[in-house]
Amino acid sequence: MGIFERVKTLGDAVGTAATTLGKDVAQAVQRGVDAGRAGTNASGDWVVSVLRSLPAPAAPTPVEWEFSLGALVCRHPRIPALTAKALRPLDGIGALRFGPESVGFDGEDVPWSKVVHLQLHDAFSAMTTEALDAEIDRVRELLPPLPGRKWVVTKVVEGLASVMLAALEQAAEQRLESVAVACEITYRGPLGMKKTLRANLFTTALLAHEADVMRSLVLTAQAQGVPVLPAEAPQEGTRTAERVRMLRARTDAVTAQLRADQGAEDPALHAAPSAPALPPA
Repeated sequence: MGIFERVKTLGDAVGTAATTLGKDVAQAVQRGVDAGRAGTNASGDWVVSVLRSLPAPAAPTPVEWEFSLGALVCRHPRIPALTAKALRPLDGIGALRFGPESVGFDGEDVPWSKVVHLQLHDAFSAMTTEALDAEIDRVRELLPPLPGRKWVVTKVVEGLASVMLAALEQAAEQRLESVAVACEITYRGPLGMKKTLRANLFTTALLAHEADVMRSLVLTAQAQGVPVLPAEAPQEGTRTAERVRMLRARTDAVTAQLRADQGAEDPALHAAPSAPALPPA
């Protein structure tokens, strides 16, 4: 599914949810807004808590395993269940799914029988301030008007940035330049032509942070007879500590801007007249 189809699908889903849920959802989201302004769950601590409770798959896994940016945000304690359902199309921004039948990134799945190989890349090269900015822009584009939109955008950005930083900060024990993740799939498409599917930023960071998930993915591929190719030697570049500092500064700036915007009127909220009026989130 292309980007425009995903935007339309997400818009339809959230529009339906906003109309159906009405006052109950609006009040639930408002509680989240109020909590965020009061400092409750206002940082990425909730992300770390979710990652710690994430069950690791067997290696190789006999059943399908999946996790995504959408699923992460759905686990925030202030996201109401039905609103969370409407947010699941965010999986197109970052998702990992694999099992005995197929493997896929970001909403696209490939049967193992069509996979030529998995390619390892060093995780460090993907985690830049430019990549973070690009993904934040995609979040804003994909999330259409709904009550509490800015608060939800803040949580999505926190989730994305916190997983990145958590992966980077593991470099205190191991230089991230040496952490290779299976974030590229080469497979045979129509007429047998080779095609490549590269994981987005969230999925790459998740694989870098969750070593057990990465190990399961590799061993599942090998159990299916799929080669896993080694990463190229990393090039010299910004030191890990400096990369973490730069991303933390960028993340803090983005979060501060999003929260400052919570006090400004969001014209997009007027696109859902059936929902009660809310202070913009």
